[in-house]
Amino acid sequence: MNFLLEKVHSSSLFLSLILGIIFGTILSLALKINFFSSVLWLVFVSILMIYSFLKPARLFLILIFLAGGILANFRVASELKNESVVESLIGKTLELTGEVSADPSLSGSTTVLKLSNLSFANSPDAAPLNASVYVQVSVPSPSVVKRGDFLTLRGELSAGFGTYSASLFRPELLKISRPSANPLLETRDAFANEIKSSLDSDESSLGLAYLLGLRNGLSEELVEILSIVGLTHIVVASGTHLSIIVDFMRKIFGKISRFAGFFFAVLLILVFAELVGWTASITRAAIVSLLSLSAWYVGRKFEPVRIILISIGLTLLLDPINLTNLGWLLSFGSFSGILILAPLLTKFFYGEKTPNLLSTVLLATLSATLMTAPILLYYFGSLSLISIFANLLILPTIPFAMGFTFLTGISGFFFPLHWIVVKITTIILDYHLLVIRFFGSQKVFLLTLPANDPRVFLLYLPLVILILYIEFKKLKRKKSLPKRVPLYFNS
Repeated sequence: MNFLLEKVHSSSLFLSLILGIIFGTILSLALKINFFSSVLWLVFVSILMIYSFLKPARLFLILIFLAGGILANFRVASELKNESVVESLIGKTLELTGEVSADPSLSGSTTVLKLSNLSFANSPDAAPLNASVYVQVSVPSPSVVKRGDFLTLRGELSAGFGTYSASLFRPELLKISRPSANPLLETRDAFANEIKSSLDSDESSLGLAYLLGLRNGLSEELVEILSIVGLTHIVVASGTHLSIIVDFMRKIFGKISRFAGFFFAVLLILVFAELVGWTASITRAAIVSLLSLSAWYVGRKFEPVRIILISIGLTLLLDPINLTNLGWLLSFGSFSGILILAPLLTKFFYGEKTPNLLSTVLLATLSATLMTAPILLYYFGSLSLISIFANLLILPTIPFAMGFTFLTGISGFFFPLHWIVVKITTIILDYHLLVIRFFGSQKVFLLTLPANDPRVFLLYLPLVILILYIEFKKLKRKKSLPKRVPLYFNS
């Protein structure tokens, strides 16, 4: 009993809570459980958490884990309820209003939209449903509809897929309303139009995907090749983009003071996320960046596993459906590869030595590729076995592609040597397109498996065994080291 009442650090309790949220979300979604949907459970969890953190003890590690599971189920229950309401309407012709929650994209002659905050005509429930619908609709021009607009549509609701609760194909567009102009989006679109006018179609779309996560300009052919080559993660606005931005802001404003570096980096993270939209991957990246910045500001460091678990728990609490979101999975896959697998491989191959820059990039790229490969195989059913080489040739030059794409956008307004910037940007992006298309055409190295087969995740088993083996060797080496002799034993 005394063992259970021993004090523990509050950070251990917080980590136990996060683990409870993660496992609770997985179980609740997999088994469709909504037992803890009453708000009384939320009150119970809040009281338990407050008491646990005021008197931290080993006993509460288990209780706070269960509290995290209850909190997750409370959050999932509302999602399941909304999903069931939408599913009950599938097959019916109805009128619905929803908010365009992501930037529109093109699919042939139609515009693809993601509608959220749904409300249905003649519905007894006046509150908007927190569910999403995939929509393909004909509009006069794609630029007519923007993120944040509200659309009223009439059509037959079809079954959903992925993170979508339902689908609407070619519905009748009844109304478009825009609550108010968004200055950030207006500025972004003007900036993007300047880049589009300076570069060719494929170059500008790839550059904007790198810089702002705008995938709506990418051709269907290029999107397919990116998925085959295993490069989908490079056009998802996530940690790579924010890390480049944060490092830049810290270096510039950090010279003034630590607070200035912290403040402007946080400000730019929030502005960037608002520009590209709070997608699953950018939310993950923003949380990780904010946690890392906070630790840097107070002079501390997060352990890689801890920061990954915290960001997983928080993003699932914000939106449990992230668990099936491709961008979210790829973001965490590559992030975990770089933070966990890459250091282990570096230690395995180099020991205490410091690898050169090329080896560091190679191991980081290999780690990110290995961690995202099963996810890509599950969703797309194919993956190039030589995708590691495509990643190696492209990833190190992405900061240059982003930098010169940005300069292309701003130099057109006032820079007299705009054509030089455009030429350099064109060379970099053409190089990327050449690498992508070359590796995408090597069909002999294409691994093809049935899509949506959960058995592909067994590919993680060798990685887990490798990680455990490396950790075991490290532990064994520590035990074999001679213990330090106290100074007073020295002759």
